Amino acid sequence: MKGILAVVAGAFVVGVAVLAVHGALAQGSDSDRPGDKFIAKTAEKLGISTEQLTTAMSNAQFDLIDEAVANGKLTEAEAAKLKERVNEYGPLSVLGLRHRKGGEGVCRGAKLVVGAAAEVLQIDRAEIVSAIRSGQSLAEIAQSKGMSVEDFKAALLQSVKAKLDAKVADGTLTQEQSDRAYNAIQGKIDQIVQFKGGSDAAPCHRWHDGEKEASPSATS
Repeated sequence: MKGILAVVAGAFVVGVAVLAVHGALAQGSDSDRPGDKFIAKTAEKLGISTEQLTTAMSNAQFDLIDEAVANGKLTEAEAAKLKERVNEYGPLSVLGLRHRKGGEGVCRGAKLVVGAAAEVLQIDRAEIVSAIRSGQSLAEIAQSKGMSVEDFKAALLQSVKAKLDAKVADGTLTQEQSDRAYNAIQGKIDQIVQFKGGSDAAPCHRWHDGEKEASPSATS
């Protein structure tokens, strides 16, 4: 399902995969924290203590996180978890996480579309995944269920919008994130429904069991 993944990769923006767990960063003693040696060396060159530099860098990260919340790019829950990470693992441990659109987020975006398609066609999502793996497109699956491609696209977008609205309502996404996600999917809807899958086109390994789409929350 690489094609579908590619066209919905931009659907879940800052905050969808922003707090993905990076095991390597969460392990080890304090001396193993990301960037500690770099911070110590930089502090030495600046003629200040490591503690002073770490505090200044942490405060800078907090300011950037607060700005992201104010701009609607992060939810309060996401910001809190990022700050917890800074406190526990150091100011460099969140570099890139505020803007990352990782593979986990892409899988969530694709799961949202597949879940919406299953809802529209009133079939199990596992059936859709199986059909795509066999080389069918979402459009062909819809036609096999007696639905025209145009009607399917309209209904699919309506279902996606409803799911995103629900995530805004429960605080999982901000309104801005939801709008950007919807606009990204809407802009690529033709490519999404026409993409033909294959046996190697489903990197999201849990799709086969019909699992409900994961929530793009801060607890990923």
